[in-house]
Amino acid sequence: MNQKHIITGAPGTGKTAIINILMQKGYSCAEEISREIIAEQIMIGGDILPWKNQIAFENHIANLRKDQYLNSSENENYFFDRSSIDCIAYLKLNKLEIATEINEIIKHCVFNKQVFITPFWEEIYINDGERKEDIKAAIKIENSLIDTYKSFGYTLVKVPKLSVSERVNFILSKIE
Repeated sequence: MNQKHIITGAPGTGKTAIINILMQKGYSCAEEISREIIAEQIMIGGDILPWKNQIAFENHIANLRKDQYLNSSENENYFFDRSSIDCIAYLKLNKLEIATEINEIIKHCVFNKQVFITPFWEEIYINDGERKEDIKAAIKIENSLIDTYKSFGYTLVKVPKLSVSERVNFILSKIE
């Protein structure tokens, strides 16, 4: 059984908090990299930002996620805060061209067919310097993610809106 598990969802739905608890419990995880790239680009005055050049941004993120995948262990449960499929969902949402390279990455980065999705949760949603989407946009992103993952043959498992530790326990109960 494939032990590489994706946790996806709209911005601000608690994915990173879940990943942090999984790491504290000793699980191997690939952290979200978008916020780091956005912060770096803002600091250097770069253009690889979703609101300046989304195609370049998603292509860059997809390649970094490919590297995370290739550096992950085959012999243990490994959790990913998003995958390159998310890049396609974001591009589709904005009717932008999807690079052949991203589709090639997805073909070679095979995950467990059960993907965990953290549903939009208004009570925990917060905007900041890297997360600029409003609530309406976040809900559209969630719908695009659902459609895109399904189009790649993945089954989405909705993570209940509970405390972070209960969400982690829910995910772990589904893989063991």
